[in-house]
Amino acid sequence: MTSDATPRTVLVDQELLRNLTRDATLYTLTRPLAVIAYASLIAALIVNVIVLVLIGDAEHERSTTLSWTPFAIAALIAASIIFTRSSVQRAIGSAMPAGTKIGIQLDDKMIRMMSKRGVSEMSYETFRSVRVGKYAVILQLRGQSVVTAIPRALLDDADIAQLKSQI
Repeated sequence: MTSDATPRTVLVDQELLRNLTRDATLYTLTRPLAVIAYASLIAALIVNVIVLVLIGDAEHERSTTLSWTPFAIAALIAASIIFTRSSVQRAIGSAMPAGTKIGIQLDDKMIRMMSKRGVSEMSYETFRSVRVGKYAVILQLRGQSVVTAIPRALLDDADIAQLKSQI
């Protein structure tokens, strides 16, 4: 899409926000450090269960004292996922409140996003990577873990190809 073309727009509704949140949360939870952290927590959970099974009958008092740890680890995993989803939902909801119309234009050097809050112009050089989900295109900023989520409905296959070639 060239800069003189009419921008594609979409009305943000609750379903779009839910779908963007789902894609962005999935992206966040599958980052390498997050995968390592969750794998470590799951390994700790498994080790705790094995230890409890092995010492369960022999040392009843110690096993009852340790029996809360698998629940604590499982609660930590669940709380972390819930917190991540909540943070993503809050960020997307504040950037694209329900009921607003947003638009996008791509040109040779930058991306323009339009909303009732104004126009945001971002050079392709600002981003490190592109990930295309079912409902969102996730653009990761260079040098940071911060991402920008763009509704997939705003971009056709040619736009996605342009983003991938520029970033």
